[in-house]
Amino acid sequence: MPTTRSGLFLLKFVEPQFTESTLDGNIFFKRNGYFIDQEKVEMDKGIGDEREGIWSRLLNPETKQMFIEDEQGNMHPLNYISAVHRKTYTSLRNIPICCFVILDINRDFDIDMDNGTATIKYAVNEALINQFEGRDMIFFNDHSALLKRMDTKCEELDVGKMRAIVKYYDDEKEEHPLSEIEYEDNPGATLFFKRKFFEYQKEFRYAIRLLKEEDFMLQIGDIRDIAYDYGKVKKGDSLIDVWLRPQEQK
Repeated sequence: MPTTRSGLFLLKFVEPQFTESTLDGNIFFKRNGYFIDQEKVEMDKGIGDEREGIWSRLLNPETKQMFIEDEQGNMHPLNYISAVHRKTYTSLRNIPICCFVILDINRDFDIDMDNGTATIKYAVNEALINQFEGRDMIFFNDHSALLKRMDTKCEELDVGKMRAIVKYYDDEKEEHPLSEIEYEDNPGATLFFKRKFFEYQKEFRYAIRLLKEEDFMLQIGDIRDIAYDYGKVKKGDSLIDVWLRPQEQK
């Protein structure tokens, strides 16, 4: 496999009929609403998350009271042990998102310096196969160049963008990483935080600051100089094998 200088590996898994189009530089974005709705359909593969774009806050019965109002307008206190308050903007459903997988050689690989190899960890490998079996795996040997080309096209189209490695947290036990002020200032930032359940996805996201009723295509030109098709994902495969070599002396 070609090397990557940063120790990070950026991958994209696409349906085989779209592989050549992707290599032609047609980068496809799904509306966020697709991922919200898909949880009910493909929860076993982790394809969807009904809490995409949700901001949450933990409620403590010692500091926050909850009441139920009856038909007469009387308020009755509700006893609870713990609770979570969640909110979102419905417009976030129309934000286009392009999803990648990003692997870290120090976190996601078993390194054998004696033999000069790095093997993808079994659990990581199996999680990817479970999600993407039957799709083609595209490897980017220069993900910085890919992102620069995407950024440049967004600038040409005069549209904003957001991109980052997704961070995962336990929304039942942990406060949302964004403060409420940060959330209100930039609701789209919630798209880069997901439930810890989805941590195995190891996701990198690129989002377009547009509200689209339909999916979106970003055309950046042929990317075969930085992208390689490694073929269909199959059970029993080791998706990535890395050979290490000493740094050349200058």
